[in-house]
Amino acid sequence: MELFLAFCLLLLYSAISKLCKLAYEKRDQRCYMLGYQCHKAAEDQKLDTGSCAKIIVRNQRLGIEEYRFLLKTMVSSGIGEHTYCPRNVMEGREEFATHQDALSEMDDIIFDTLDELFAKTGVSPSEIGIIVASVSLLSPAPSLTARVINRYKMRNDVKAFNLSGMGCSASVIAVDLVKQLFKTCKNSFAIVVSTESIGPNWYSGKEKSMMLSNILFRTGGCSMLLTNNGAWKEKALLELTCSVRTHIGSDDEAYRSCFQLEDDIGNKGFRLTRDLPRAGAKALAKNLRVLLPESLATVRNPPLCNKPLSK
Repeated sequence: MELFLAFCLLLLYSAISKLCKLAYEKRDQRCYMLGYQCHKAAEDQKLDTGSCAKIIVRNQRLGIEEYRFLLKTMVSSGIGEHTYCPRNVMEGREEFATHQDALSEMDDIIFDTLDELFAKTGVSPSEIGIIVASVSLLSPAPSLTARVINRYKMRNDVKAFNLSGMGCSASVIAVDLVKQLFKTCKNSFAIVVSTESIGPNWYSGKEKSMMLSNILFRTGGCSMLLTNNGAWKEKALLELTCSVRTHIGSDDEAYRSCFQLEDDIGNKGFRLTRDLPRAGAKALAKNLRVLLPESLATVRNPPLCNKPLSK
């Protein structure tokens, strides 16, 4: 009888230990957004309809058919009068962008948003333990995260990651990476900087599928401050409760839907094909199969947090 009682107590102790361990790990897996800063470029970079038309007319390779296509795309895209483009394009150097043009474009966006983010949140750069930069079309040396670390004199144990080639999903992937890192980094602060290098990748040819990027993509970017420190819960703007990543690169149609390449005469650009909406819908459908049950569970059992939740 005593042996049986001891065995039961041992099982009970083991169960309680596992529950405590799970609760402790769950606490460290929280991901709160403390701040978000979006970049607004200078007024001399504003690309209204008139400025856009001047840039298009500068391309001597275009004919009437290409002009009609671009005009139709501009109207149907919904792009307004308050978007911005890189300085080298505004100055007429879109075909001759230098490496310094690319770095200047990144510095303007990244440092502007981070300065504002640190000032608004009161978090010091020396407190940052993780930094993730996501820029698809630029991967310089030293890296973009190294430029940030040097600018703000961050500590030498900061974990730095540079993501490239991720396309429009780069920001979400960067946040998911931070969430995964939070599992092993307790009470940490992380910053995510996300933008795109437009200036050196402006297309100067006449292939319609490659001209689309000139119309749809503009100068912009953002920085986010994240933490898994529960002491900051009440100051959080959002809490990430669930994230899903689906990669359909094995599908040839999806793989070729967004492609950086050169046209027949050597002009570098970014091709957007008609397969892109289908590829996006396919990935979204796969994500929803996981997200919908998670969302319903959250609605039925909301977390003890008075802040809105992000999915």
